[in-house]
Amino acid sequence: MGVSEKVRRDDAIRLARRHYLALERVDMQSLAFELGIGRTTLYRWVGDRDKLISEMLSGMVIEVIRTAIDEAEGEGLERILDGMRRFMVTTAGFAPLRHLIQTEPELGLRVMLAPGSGVSTAITTELQAEIEKTRPGWEGEKAAELADVLTQIGMAYEWGNIAVRSEPEIDRAIRAMDTLVRATDSTR
Repeated sequence: MGVSEKVRRDDAIRLARRHYLALERVDMQSLAFELGIGRTTLYRWVGDRDKLISEMLSGMVIEVIRTAIDEAEGEGLERILDGMRRFMVTTAGFAPLRHLIQTEPELGLRVMLAPGSGVSTAITTELQAEIEKTRPGWEGEKAAELADVLTQIGMAYEWGNIAVRSEPEIDRAIRAMDTLVRATDSTR
């Protein structure tokens, strides 16, 4: 991808983010029109709508999870769980994300929860790095597996509930994560 095409791609992602933050539907035809390009060009730059929304959300999620972990209290795995709690509280209260999940639940859950989705991968990657810092003997697969399961637990208790217009069960998610972390820690 050339420099000018990357700039244009970044412009498309920024424009999508602006619509998203304004609680507007991210519509490929409208984005193409606003960018002064054809839909085919937009699809070539960013992929389909799911990929665009996933990439846009992933970038935002990375900022939030890093801040949550940086501000977390405690030591070791306790700090990671506090970071997850802070992350979940912040994201659950974020109106644009709630709007997406409630107005387009299938799309929202797909880009948030699907294994390997940009959003779950972003969260898992950040958690894995923190786990590896906390437990140096857990580098690689063990840390990756724990991070992935913690991510999926958090996402299910938060976004599964929000999609059906229930409140997220953040405390319950953290208790489940704590149980898993303690069990994992005792099998070292």
